[in-house]
Amino acid sequence: MPTDFDPNFQVPHWGWWIVLYFFAGGLTGGIYFAAAWLDLFGERADRVAMRVGHLVALPLLLVCAVFLTADLGQPLRFWHMIFQSENFPGPIFKVYSPMSFGSALLAAFGLVAFLSFVDALFGRGRWVHAPGNVIGKILSVIGAIAGLALASYTGVLLNVGNEPVWGNSPWISALFLFSGVSTGIAALMLLARSAPQTTVEKLSEADNYMMLFELISLVVFLVTLGAVGARFIFGSPSLILFAVVIVLGLLAPLLLHWRRGIFGSQRTASIASALLVLVGGFVLRWAVLAGPQGIGL
Repeated sequence: MPTDFDPNFQVPHWGWWIVLYFFAGGLTGGIYFAAAWLDLFGERADRVAMRVGHLVALPLLLVCAVFLTADLGQPLRFWHMIFQSENFPGPIFKVYSPMSFGSALLAAFGLVAFLSFVDALFGRGRWVHAPGNVIGKILSVIGAIAGLALASYTGVLLNVGNEPVWGNSPWISALFLFSGVSTGIAALMLLARSAPQTTVEKLSEADNYMMLFELISLVVFLVTLGAVGARFIFGSPSLILFAVVIVLGLLAPLLLHWRRGIFGSQRTASIASALLVLVGGFVLRWAVLAGPQGIGL
């Protein structure tokens, strides 16, 4: 560790459970945002992919809760983050606490995801999210906002601390936001195999923009780390992880989007690109968390 680091800094020991939680959280928010976007601005043919997004968002959110709970030293005390221990079942919310805010965000997003999940599973998207249903549109707007908040929240959580690297650049939240939306769109393209090609092309085009925004955010994040943060990133093996994110997770998928003839068909190129985006999104969380803590986590 560089000599000018704060000697009082304690490594938080956030390991693979948190890497998985950060990745799944961004993925969940991105998937619901993509489904909401199709519901609000898409055509009738896009509803196949929209329904898939609604079916997947809630189970993924439950997986996030499992990852977060597993990382706690005492997993059975997870409910203390949501309810008042001395006044159960009174809810607990502290506006000054990022952890409390995150718990409330998970609960709010979970409610919206649950309603959409029930509609997709039992109503096949014809109840709440039926075409022209104002209530469904309002739910999609709320879910899209909550999904974006969930995708960027992990970056906010890192940025508000005093840990080296994580708190050095305000761009970490934007980076996680664009990465979360990008991975969500990529996952939806892979899961909605029965969606028409027109829907796949819409999602692919949207992912193009998200990857460009993510690439810009990543470059700005690395540049704005400052001298201490830069030495810690560029002077450690985590630099290899960031290189993987840029080359395999961003530049290669963009190339496949622009030169789809490489794989012979647009569908194959979209699948290959989506897989690379997911790999890049996971490695990005690994790289950011590994920076201050050591490459092995």
